[in-house]
Amino acid sequence: MNGVGNPARGLSSILRISVVAIAATVLVLASTALWIHAELAPQKAAASVLKPQLQPQQVLASQENGDAVSAQNVAQQYMNALLKRHYQVMWGILHPQVQALWPGEDAFVTFWKAHFHDYTLQSFKVGRGHSLSFWVNPETMVQYDHVHEMPVSLLLTPKATGQQLAQLPPEDQNPDLVFHNLPFVVQRVIDQTSKKATWYVLAGGPADLEAPILPPVTPVNTSVQVPILMYHHISNVPPRNMLDLSLTVTPSVFNQQLAYLKAKDYHTITFNQMFNALYYNGPLPSRPIILTIDDGYEDGYQFAYPLLRKYGFSGMFYIITGKVNWEGQMTWEQLREMLEHGMQMGSHTIHHVDMGRVLLNSGEQAQQELQISKITLEQQLRTVIQQFCYPSGEPFRTGSLHARQRIVILLAQDGYVGATTDPGMTGVLQQSRAPFVLLRIRVDGREALQRFIQSLPWS
Repeated sequence: MNGVGNPARGLSSILRISVVAIAATVLVLASTALWIHAELAPQKAAASVLKPQLQPQQVLASQENGDAVSAQNVAQQYMNALLKRHYQVMWGILHPQVQALWPGEDAFVTFWKAHFHDYTLQSFKVGRGHSLSFWVNPETMVQYDHVHEMPVSLLLTPKATGQQLAQLPPEDQNPDLVFHNLPFVVQRVIDQTSKKATWYVLAGGPADLEAPILPPVTPVNTSVQVPILMYHHISNVPPRNMLDLSLTVTPSVFNQQLAYLKAKDYHTITFNQMFNALYYNGPLPSRPIILTIDDGYEDGYQFAYPLLRKYGFSGMFYIITGKVNWEGQMTWEQLREMLEHGMQMGSHTIHHVDMGRVLLNSGEQAQQELQISKITLEQQLRTVIQQFCYPSGEPFRTGSLHARQRIVILLAQDGYVGATTDPGMTGVLQQSRAPFVLLRIRVDGREALQRFIQSLPWS
C-alpha cells in the first residue's frame, strides 16, 4: 500500500540515530580530554620543576642573605657618617648598651671630633661579612648572641707634614696599616612590643673604642687613676721555692679577690679604654681596674680564665711567643678561645729575656725580641698587638737611664703604644706622657686578702 509510512517506526529510527550520534560525540570529547591531559602533564611537571617549593634550609639561607645585606647597609651608614663627621648619626645607630658606656651623646661627639682631628678621612671599605653565634664585648664582658661581623678598613692620612710627620710613631704616620680589616659587629634587635626589627652597632671597626690606638699628634699631659694588678701563676701546684711562692696565687684566693672587686663595684677595662681616656677624654666606668697575667702559663687558661668569666671580668695575658705550645704553657688554640671571650693579649718578648742586658749586647737582637713577638701574635691571633710587658721589669728595675730611653724608642718604632713595668716601680696613677712606663701592683701569693684590699685605691 502506497502512502505515508508508519509514524512510530520513523520516530524510532530518528531516536536510534540521535543516540548513536550522542555516543560518538561523547567518545570524541573523552578522547580529546585524554589527549589534552597527556599533552599538558609534562608542561605542568616542567612548571613544577621551574617553581619548586622552598625547603627549610633554603628559607634559612635566604634569610641569612637578607641579614647579611642589612648588616652591610648598617656598616655603610655608620662609616659614611664618620667620613662626613655626622657623629649624631653614628650615635643613633649604636646599640643602647654601647651608648650606656658614654656619659651621653655630647661626650661621644666630642671624643670622635678630637680623635680624628689631626687626620683627613678619605674612604673606607666594607668586606664580606659572616654570622657569629656569639660575640663578647671586652669592655663590658657582655655576650651577644646571633650577630653579624664584617671587616672594615679606613683610609686616612695625617695632616702633619715635613719634620713633624717624620717624628710621629708609625701608627700615626701610616694609620691605614693598623686600621685595616677591623671587626665591625652588628645585631638585629626585635622590639617585644611592636615586633619591629632594628639593626644596631656593637663594635664600630675603625670608629670604635677598641680600634687601634693613635697617639695624639700634639702630646697631651693628663693622668688617670687605674690600678693595674700583676699576676703570674693561678695554680694549686705547691711552689718549689720562695720566688714561686710569691708568684703563685691559688684559685681559691684568686676567687676571693675577684669576689671582693665585684662586690666593691670595680670594673675591668681594656688598655684601649685607658689610652682613649688619657689621650682623648674617652669614657671610663667607676673604679676602673686592669688585671694582667704574665708569661702565658697553662694554669692561666685552666683557672684564671674561667674565674674571670665567672665574675664578668676581662684580663690582659702577656705571652712569651717562643714558649706557646710548650708543656705547661698555653696553646694557640687556647689563646684564640680566650680572645673570642673578651680577654686581651700583649707581647712579653720571644724568650722572656732581660731587655736591658740584650740591649747592651745587641741592638739587633733586642729589636727582634720586640718585632717578631708582635708579628707572631698578630699572625696567630689575627688582631692588632700594641701592648708590651717588660720581662722582670727590665731595664726599668736596675737598668741605666740610657737603656730605658733606647727601649722606649724601639717600642715606639715597632708600633707599640704602651708597656707595663714590674713593681720595682709601683703605683696607680697612669700618665699620658709615660705610656711605656705603666705602673702595676704586684699581687703576692703570700699575702692575706686584707693586704690585697689595702693595695687598692678604693677599699
